[in-house]
Amino acid sequence: MSSSDKYPITVHLTSRDVPRSIRFYRDTLGFTLGECWPDEAQPLFASLALEKQAVLLGAHSPAFEAGKWCGDDAELRAYFEEFANEFEKSSPGVGVVIYLRVTDVDAYHARLKEKGVEGMLEPKTQFYGQRDFPVRDPDGYRLTFYAPVAMESCQSCGMPLADAKPGQMYCNYCSDEKGVLKPYQAVFEGTVQGYFMAMKKLPRKEAEEAAKEHLAKMPAWMANK
Repeated sequence: MSSSDKYPITVHLTSRDVPRSIRFYRDTLGFTLGECWPDEAQPLFASLALEKQAVLLGAHSPAFEAGKWCGDDAELRAYFEEFANEFEKSSPGVGVVIYLRVTDVDAYHARLKEKGVEGMLEPKTQFYGQRDFPVRDPDGYRLTFYAPVAMESCQSCGMPLADAKPGQMYCNYCSDEKGVLKPYQAVFEGTVQGYFMAMKKLPRKEAEEAAKEHLAKMPAWMANK
């Protein structure tokens, strides 16, 4: 059974030093080492797992060696040679952040801190319903470890979320039956009529101005400023 069969979330990372990467993921981050090919002493490939997520490590090869496993398949050889050339010219994973879920993000961060992992930020609760912190691996790949959290207030209108589930961002007034955020105009109109006019007793024009000012402070609508 392959790693992708056992672990529903799997990423493959090219490493310049697979043994070094194995030590980091296993001994520092707490991953469990699975398959290792051809062996653990001189690995070219390794599979490591953390809470039903897998990180696969593959050794980097220069372009002139990258296609040697492809036999007579010229198209596949060209693909791997291009991949190797791109890797040589770039920093690994530029523009990519890999999110890995853990049960208790604060406890996990504390364990990594005890092991002396450098460059970590403190865990932070994000407006999108999770608490997380970033780490970089020895090759420079950016990892973010996270756990869903229950938000105290709607990130669209600010209404308290008394019975929110972990990861829930919006109240029932601001989201549809699937939990998807409604369009700005729908939320705006609800805020104008339902809150500022009905509850605050403001006339329509003043209610609109108040709603615009209020929603501009909400994380979901900061781009609408």
